[in-house]
Amino acid sequence: MNGGRKRQRAASGNGKGLGMKAVILAGGKGTRLRPYTYAVPKPLLPYKGKPILENIIDYLKSYGIRDIILSIGYLGYQIKNYFGDGSRFGVAIEYIEEKESMGTAGCLTLLKDRLKGTFLLFGGDNITDLNLDGFIKFHKKSGALLTVALFEHIEKAQWGIYEIDGKGAVQKFLEKPEFRHDAGTMIFCVEPAIMAYLPEKVKGVINLTDHIVPKLLERKEKVFGYRFSGQWIDIGNVEEYNRLNAE
Repeated sequence: MNGGRKRQRAASGNGKGLGMKAVILAGGKGTRLRPYTYAVPKPLLPYKGKPILENIIDYLKSYGIRDIILSIGYLGYQIKNYFGDGSRFGVAIEYIEEKESMGTAGCLTLLKDRLKGTFLLFGGDNITDLNLDGFIKFHKKSGALLTVALFEHIEKAQWGIYEIDGKGAVQKFLEKPEFRHDAGTMIFCVEPAIMAYLPEKVKGVINLTDHIVPKLLERKEKVFGYRFSGQWIDIGNVEEYNRLNAE
């Protein structure tokens, strides 16, 4: 997505997330990062001297979140071998394993008995300095079922934009304007009640943004977005990955 968004770093938290579980999605094949991911799963690729996933775990730990569930699939044994039970990294790690890709929401069906309180859901390639304490506080105050961290995405039009009336007369012209949107990261704060919107049995891929969020909105559930302006990197392709490591 929008890799390399960098601004002033936020301070580490004071542990408002203490006791909260974090689910990290680390089961994808990372096809856009081939050939690197033919032999190594994307979350284990190095970023700033250590695996991407280790960066995420260190970040969560800095906010007092030490209870972590890793959803693994493709080459998942390598992730298990590296992190083990998490004790070497000062956290406690459990695993769920997708035999076939279940999607960003489908894998949660394997956790219905383990997620009894508010939890965090992280993409296994999202590097951020989001103020997690503020994010969690906002979520709880809003009473939302699900809150997503949002960044400002600026998209510049390649051509001039004309607005015309029914007869074709030009009413307004903008030369290559910029459009600003609130765009979503793969960082969520979620209530366990979301499990009611997941199927009992997953057939195929079920994604949170493709399938579950639209259903929540249709049912008038509270879905909130938390705007932040700090760093967020979604490591998407080989060129971007090489550039980020070179900086």
